[in-house]
Amino acid sequence: MVRLEQRLGYTHKGVEGLLAGASIESAAKIAGRVSGDSTVAYALAFAQAVESALGTKVPKRAIWLRALMAELERLANHLGDIGGVCNDAAFALMNAHCGMLRETVLRNAGEVFGHRLMMDRVIPGGVAEDMASDGEERIHRLVEDLRRQFSTLISIYDNTASIQDRTVGAGIVSSTMVTQYAAGGYVGRASSRGFDARDALRYAPYDKLSFEVPVREEGDVNARIWIRIDEVEQSLSLIEQILDQLPDGPVAAPLETRGKIHEGVALTEGFRGDVFVWVRIGKNGKIERCYLRDPSWFQWPLLEAAIKGNIIADFTLCNKSFNCSYSGVDL
Repeated sequence: MVRLEQRLGYTHKGVEGLLAGASIESAAKIAGRVSGDSTVAYALAFAQAVESALGTKVPKRAIWLRALMAELERLANHLGDIGGVCNDAAFALMNAHCGMLRETVLRNAGEVFGHRLMMDRVIPGGVAEDMASDGEERIHRLVEDLRRQFSTLISIYDNTASIQDRTVGAGIVSSTMVTQYAAGGYVGRASSRGFDARDALRYAPYDKLSFEVPVREEGDVNARIWIRIDEVEQSLSLIEQILDQLPDGPVAAPLETRGKIHEGVALTEGFRGDVFVWVRIGKNGKIERCYLRDPSWFQWPLLEAAIKGNIIADFTLCNKSFNCSYSGVDL
């Protein structure tokens, strides 16, 4: 391939127009639908921005439940991506098994939080409702099952020469370009840029959790797969830590607008990278303006660079290894 030009905008939804004049409750639902696979990350960023603007103190249990949902969302998406990348290299076995593991995560999320994608569970002030009574037991079993099955799948991936031949050395992005574009997530971390909002900002409850941010230098498809693999393992550890430290208490706090203009910002870590939200709340308690920035804004241009010099058959492979959000940039 000599040149790639992306054309985005086909899923333009008029999000900023929909947010202007909306109530905080309605705006939270819109924010959670900017990019459906990152609904928890977006809802969390929006909620934190609103809470920062209004000075709302979120109950401790709600903070920990939010992190639990965020890690479950990360697990589901990384598992789906690992299988999807392998599938684009005609390695359907990995896709089938990773798909089953992803479905297991989603089913448990649905049973524990009332929605498979956990949409509308994170709200400004806390969470919409507490987890199911048997939620901790279910998620503990989920972690055990994933650990046992996932390690076998990774051994298959790592010891199959045909898949390695397709992923190693394909779609390379230099660390210089990743730094220049401030790309986050697995795209940045596969090319030496180790930024992770959970680690850099240490927002609660990650300031009380132990985890590592995996970083690789190769910048190819294989490196982006391995970043996902390493992050799955980190998320499994984080989920166990969250369950072990999960406090009791209320799960939501009331919002008070106090009849003046408020502004707030927040940065949270989604599975693709850092999600940024800025919000202005008017004197009437409704949204005046709000901007939501997807991590894909900084990753789409790098895909154009990664594709150059690769064979046509590797386009889908490289594209899936990035897995940028169309919806997230077509606001």
